Amino acid sequence: MNFSNIKRIVVNSFFVVGIMSASACIGAGINSEIQSTGKGYFPKLTGIDLLGNERNIPSSFAGDLNIVVVGFEREHQTPINTWISSMEGLMSEFENLKFYEVPLIYEVSAPYRTWINNGMRAGIADEASRKRTITVYSDRQKVMSILEMNQESIYLFLLDSNGKVLWKIDGPATEDKLNILESKIIEASMSKR
Repeated sequence: MNFSNIKRIVVNSFFVVGIMSASACIGAGINSEIQSTGKGYFPKLTGIDLLGNERNIPSSFAGDLNIVVVGFEREHQTPINTWISSMEGLMSEFENLKFYEVPLIYEVSAPYRTWINNGMRAGIADEASRKRTITVYSDRQKVMSILEMNQESIYLFLLDSNGKVLWKIDGPATEDKLNILESKIIEASMSKR
């Protein structure tokens, strides 16, 4: 290892420590077990929100209806943001609708999970956004198989309070997709009455 590599490692280490200090460091969370609850249901997983709280999915989702956007890569944030920008209007229209973002990451070591969690936390200043972002470290291939997803796209799920998948779509938000989502929310809300 030459001097320039050592220097780069030291500088990067100070940068990471600085980010973690500035953002009130949160823990690593765990590599989650996966419990399939049957076809048509979101699997049971354990994640960590960006406030540092362990969250059991889907049981910790607080709405009668829950919108969950799942992404796999850093590059997926842009298409995820197309959905996020539409959620406030929907949640004000439907009072018991909640929204969550779930980055699904491969199982990694605790130090690496801590580094990822705190890097994401540093990029999100809003407390409500930190609370609704739940990072899951798990066997990504198995979760993708259960939910019939691939890592090339993002996925939006509309779930009932039991984790039943009422609707699923991939890709960024479009006007047509938002109209279908709203009709699915109305349909699900009517069936609960």
